Amino acid sequence: MASRKGSEAYDFALFEPKRRQEEPQKQDNIIKLPKEKLEQNRRPKVSPVKAVSAFLAMIVMLGIVGTIVYGQVQLTELTEQLNSATKTLNEQKSVYTQLKMKSESQFSLQAVESYATDKLGMKRIEQSQVEPIELSKGDKTQVVQSGNQNWFTSLWDTIVHLLS
Repeated sequence: MASRKGSEAYDFALFEPKRRQEEPQKQDNIIKLPKEKLEQNRRPKVSPVKAVSAFLAMIVMLGIVGTIVYGQVQLTELTEQLNSATKTLNEQKSVYTQLKMKSESQFSLQAVESYATDKLGMKRIEQSQVEPIELSKGDKTQVVQSGNQNWFTSLWDTIVHLLS
């Protein structure tokens, strides 16, 4: 490369806009379509079958979501009722325990004895009040069975005797 040192270092003609030369007219590349085909190309075709199937799919999905939400609401309500019933049961068990303890304390042996001596004027039994009685020793009862028993009855009696 040769280096230039002078005023011709820059060629400003390269930076000037180029003049257009008259070019010959080209033919139009535009294709003209009839109006019917233009309308056909502009709008997407919506088939009624697709529209109905999309609508039905949306309804089914909404139904499924609604059913799930309804089930969760019912489950929540039943859980709250169960918790409330459990709380009531625990309270009633506590009341039952309190009443049982109170009734046991009122009917203890000491309470009955103090009520009998204080309110009713009773007193403990004394040895002079006891009268022994004797039963006659000669009275006995015996069951007489007939000797003609079949083998099944005797087997049954033997088993009953062993188990008793």
